[in-house]
Amino acid sequence: MKHVWQDLIYGSRMLLKKPGFTIVAALSLALGIGANTVIFSLINTTLLRPLPFADSGKLVVIWTVPLKDRTQRNNVNISSYYSLRDKTQSLESLGALTGSIKNLGAEKDGAPAERITGWGFSPAVFQALGVKPALGRFYTEEEDQVDNWAPVIVITNRLWKRHFNSDPNVIGKVLTLDQKPVTVIGLLPEDFSFFGDEVDFICPLEINRTQSQSKQGFILVLGRIKKNGSMKQSQAEIDTIAAQLASGDPERNQGNGAQIQLLQEAAYGYFRGPLLILQGAVAFVLLIGCANVAGLLLARAASRRTEVAVRTALGAGRGRIVRQLITESFPLSLVGGILGMALSWGGLKLFVAAAPPGFPRLNELTLDMSVLGFTAVVVVLTAVIFGIVPAVQASRPDLVASLKESGRSGTDSVARQYLRSVLVTAQIALALILLIGAGLMINSFIRVQKNDLGADPRNLLTFDFRFAQTDAIKPYGRYRGLGLWDVSPVPALTFDRVLDRVRAIPGVLSAAAVSRPPLSSGGIQMPFLIEGKPAPPPSAAADGGSQEQGQTANYFSISPNFFATMKIPILKGRDFNAQDTASSTLVIIITQTMARRFFANEEPIGKRITLDFVPDERPREIVGVVGDTRTSRFQQEPVPTMYVPHVQQTPRWMGPQWNDRAGMFFVLRTSGDPMTFVETAKRAVADVDLTRPASNFRTIEQNLNQQTQYLRLYILLLGIFGGIAATLAAIGIYGVMAYSVAERTREIGIRMALGAGSADVLKMVMRHALLMLGIGLTIGLAGSFAVTRLIKSGLYGVTATDPLTYVGISLLLIFVALTASFIPTRRAVRVDPTTALRYE
Repeated sequence: MKHVWQDLIYGSRMLLKKPGFTIVAALSLALGIGANTVIFSLINTTLLRPLPFADSGKLVVIWTVPLKDRTQRNNVNISSYYSLRDKTQSLESLGALTGSIKNLGAEKDGAPAERITGWGFSPAVFQALGVKPALGRFYTEEEDQVDNWAPVIVITNRLWKRHFNSDPNVIGKVLTLDQKPVTVIGLLPEDFSFFGDEVDFICPLEINRTQSQSKQGFILVLGRIKKNGSMKQSQAEIDTIAAQLASGDPERNQGNGAQIQLLQEAAYGYFRGPLLILQGAVAFVLLIGCANVAGLLLARAASRRTEVAVRTALGAGRGRIVRQLITESFPLSLVGGILGMALSWGGLKLFVAAAPPGFPRLNELTLDMSVLGFTAVVVVLTAVIFGIVPAVQASRPDLVASLKESGRSGTDSVARQYLRSVLVTAQIALALILLIGAGLMINSFIRVQKNDLGADPRNLLTFDFRFAQTDAIKPYGRYRGLGLWDVSPVPALTFDRVLDRVRAIPGVLSAAAVSRPPLSSGGIQMPFLIEGKPAPPPSAAADGGSQEQGQTANYFSISPNFFATMKIPILKGRDFNAQDTASSTLVIIITQTMARRFFANEEPIGKRITLDFVPDERPREIVGVVGDTRTSRFQQEPVPTMYVPHVQQTPRWMGPQWNDRAGMFFVLRTSGDPMTFVETAKRAVADVDLTRPASNFRTIEQNLNQQTQYLRLYILLLGIFGGIAATLAAIGIYGVMAYSVAERTREIGIRMALGAGSADVLKMVMRHALLMLGIGLTIGLAGSFAVTRLIKSGLYGVTATDPLTYVGISLLLIFVALTASFIPTRRAVRVDPTTALRYE
């Protein structure tokens, strides 16, 4: 231990003696260590740190999965949930949950209603999560019965502070939700969080009889593995129950299985792939930094040849010398680690500021003990990695040669020069792999941004306005295994009144409404039949269950003037107008892609199609063909799409798509900044209906940017790490070339004295640089072909072997490498032979 301490002190003194070397080496390590610490912090917070629930590693969710594709996870239907709950022996506190949106009524001071969001929980979910109320109580199973749930609610700390001003007597207060009185019976703890900070309440599931009999899955099943149970045992039991359901109730469950998944994985598993790829990228940065420092230590070791030779002559064994040299590298690694922690602290602050809304657990992102432990391990491994090669090389001196050259300079050993060249070649290869990966992602992002949307998203404000389920639809029966609803005519009439009011707002150039967010959501997959053509054969259902119609198109209901507002071109025929009413001829407009696919070589205008969605549908006449639009920036090819006037929809509707009849998204094209019209639009909607608020005010461009927010962050990080890698590689090339020129100064002087010209010297020096560069690029390109396949699924409009990206990035790295070689090369060309011959 005494020798180790002495070696550490000696190593620290060596660092202080050469501050320039210390600064460059420590910064090289700090960049790699800091980058690794930042990304590990994200992985630790998102994927490794337990959820804020008791024994969260036992919390699981259950999905419905098609037997033909178990990677496709779907929600569970109510009937299957009841069977799972009643039959399982390996799980406890099995409950169900679903998202919930309510209108908090305008019951005070004439203020308009407020849209609030929350969850519908069955009582067992509270037990599974281990949550206790801060005030009051939770509702019971008797208060959450099908078709007979109690009008009660549990509020979060967020709503308690905002709406009740932290009133300690809140229990028993009555709220008006969706125009009905609801009693507050409980308050959740302040630290309660369930995958989002925008939660205002928890309420009963509020399931009606029609939903309970439907085959459509719309709930998430959550439970807890029993104390001595395991995932494997639970999955085996769930498989058995799912098989029984498929055979006993084929209408609802044929072709389906079930899959169990840890809750944390279900919530954040989407981030696993990108974060692990980023961790691999920063590992490359650290390896490049270590290679850089190893090269510097090899150069420094050359000046210590005589010292090592003397120690060896005095009896020091090779193992003792290797241990000493490696131990001396620990102070340098420690300095790099300290600087790296400082950089990572700043990096995390910048990440929190740059991260898009909704990035998981940002408020928990800290340098905790797990992260500090990881950094400590990285520091130790770094010291060994960059110290081992120089230590082994320096411990094998030629005693006679070293002692002879103790008083003069000389050329470094061929082996040591070779090792430095190998290290730089490795840096070039690693940097190229990282830069090509970043280049492919940037190329993808550019293509996504340039994707033709088919509409003009500029100066468009959008918001949604909707009715509660109980106000919009009533249960009618079942059809094809799904619930069939009677639709109230009031929502459609109210939507038209809202449109008339917002069109009158000064500065609004045009306004329209659509059933789903424009350019941000696909429509209902609507089956249809073409008059005069045979019905297509059915195909396997997307959920793996019973068969569905084989001819579908995206379905949207819209108001007149939608295409003009969105600036979607009408290619043939006409737009909808005020004469297209519920009592007039039913009409429909299709897109160019739908016309080409289903009406090739014939005129679609005047043809009639019938929607095959609900009973008693009547044929609709095609009156127009419009340009294609994308449902998101990532959609590469347009899909067949149809539009119908929202007032001409059938009086009955099927399945969970009732939401499309209960609300609409309004689009306003404005003369100026759309967000300046928000308050005016809110007042306009309140003039029509004070009890139902307009909500989710955003510009279309904001919605489009939200679609690419994670990709933007991803390529930003990859670009930063690629830039660091290229910089470190350039430093490595410069260091090797500078040292090589310094070592060969005498040789260069002799060559020039014997008649060699500047061009000859330039060729001799650049040959070394080009050889390293050529080998590094070759290895890097081969590695890129293999490694970039890991990001193949995240690429858009570009392949993992895109030649333009490979060539462009290679040329960029060649430029960086030649620039780094320029200064040492210029120094070699300018060597004065007389001075060089006295260079001893």
